[in-house]
Amino acid sequence: MTTPFTICLAGTACTRDEGERTRANSDARIYCPDTGYIPVRIQKELSGSLDAVRPSISVRGVGENDWAVPRDSSEPLMLKGPLDAPQALLDYARKYSGGDQRSLPSSALGWAATALALHTANLALASGATTINLIGHSRGAAQAIMAAWFIYAYGSRDLTINIFAIDPVPGSGQWYGILTQLAPNVRNYVGIYSWDMCLPLDKPFMAVVPRPNLRMLGKSDGSEAVKLGSTWDTLADNYQQDDPLAPGAALQPQNYALFACRGRHSTVAGNSTADSGYDPDNVSAFVAPVPQLVYKLARGYLTQWGALFPSPSAVADSVPALRRRLHTDPARFDAMGGGATRTSSLPGRPYVRRVSSISGRNPLNCYYMDNVVGDPPYRLAYPVTSERTDSGRVAWQFL
Repeated sequence: MTTPFTICLAGTACTRDEGERTRANSDARIYCPDTGYIPVRIQKELSGSLDAVRPSISVRGVGENDWAVPRDSSEPLMLKGPLDAPQALLDYARKYSGGDQRSLPSSALGWAATALALHTANLALASGATTINLIGHSRGAAQAIMAAWFIYAYGSRDLTINIFAIDPVPGSGQWYGILTQLAPNVRNYVGIYSWDMCLPLDKPFMAVVPRPNLRMLGKSDGSEAVKLGSTWDTLADNYQQDDPLAPGAALQPQNYALFACRGRHSTVAGNSTADSGYDPDNVSAFVAPVPQLVYKLARGYLTQWGALFPSPSAVADSVPALRRRLHTDPARFDAMGGGATRTSSLPGRPYVRRVSSISGRNPLNCYYMDNVVGDPPYRLAYPVTSERTDSGRVAWQFL
């Protein structure tokens, strides 16, 4: 296939019709009407229906079933083939395939993410396309990063992978090397990271910023021989490249873009309530520019990567116009993250988000987000702490 195949990955506790159909604990009205829940709306706009399988398909989130109805069952995952996955990975993933996968403990732990990443990789290879576009939110975005490694290790090294990651959050526990490093087959990576996911209770939402691959660093054409780890969770351990978040000399990869955006974890994916909660009576027109902006970027990058949208964008405003609206009245976003002044008398900067590009179990292996992004432009409202220092080696862009 010459047309790219697009896979849209939902976040934790989100169905394949998230934002399009109301269900218990998720009223569709909380989402911006123009954008819906962005990964699902993109699937609908590309393929014309929620359950279509070409030229795009959706993947359910961790801890949820496929659809709002039925609520008590999910479809089997594609696990055994066409990838030649090792038996240990198949055994690990099998328990998350089919049956009733709706579970609060599963949502919290996120162990099903690996199974959904394998499912995604098999869908990609089975499509017959030579270019695969992956767009995901939260753990769905983290699964996209893992899926590229599964395709590379157990499928084909000839596929081109493009990733649009909306606030990729792996969750607690082990951060594998296949999360913190982009595989050699990833041609483009765009990451959107929410600025106001920074309350003390938000620490489990630490976001992953994967390391650019050698092609992005101008050190390879992508054909290098990679010494893969012997197990699925160690595949990338021998291929960890330069850390984009560490301070030091400038490191500006090609086809690798990091964006900071106002709002919280669900805001950047389509939620338009004033507090990023789930009460439809709290929807705010002042919040809408965030999901509208991310939606516009998603469609723009996917189009650049070859995706064909039959209908025009549902958001008529230009990106500059949306940014002006976003920063005209930032007080609502300030409130989302604990106020306009994020400096606290408490130790450990509790009102600054953490991000990481380091694998392992140590929760201290992370960075303060307001350090790594550098100084926000003076004309944009991005609260930082007085302790802000340094900056990461990769220049971020502020939406």
